[in-house]
Amino acid sequence: MSNEKTITVAKALAVQVHATEEAIDTALAEAAHLIEDYVASRRAVRMSATITGDIHENTLKAMMALAEAQQHMSAAHQGLNRVRKQMRLAPNAVIPPYDKPDPDAPPKKDGITGSFEVSPAERVRGNA
Repeated sequence: MSNEKTITVAKALAVQVHATEEAIDTALAEAAHLIEDYVASRRAVRMSATITGDIHENTLKAMMALAEAQQHMSAAHQGLNRVRKQMRLAPNAVIPPYDKPDPDAPPKKDGITGSFEVSPAERVRGNA
């Protein structure tokens, strides 16, 4: 395989592994926001916490699974980095320039679904 084709394939893998890591991070953030929303919503309608305990527990279990997936993706990323070194590819030949976030960019205020804008509890209270 030509060096140019090897670099093209490696770049595609780097983009995909970063996209996967970002998706897991976003899913964790969305699940945390879900917990916040349904606790606030439960309070807004004055529902007992004992009624929704299983929902909270299952969401936390899902978050634990996502955290485990995050660890596995990190290990896969390290494995790909090891292969990159074995193939003698320089990091700057593989990693896209947009890989790292701009330190001067303002923080994002919404998740992938845009759900961070208004919670159900805020809608109930009429703050939307």
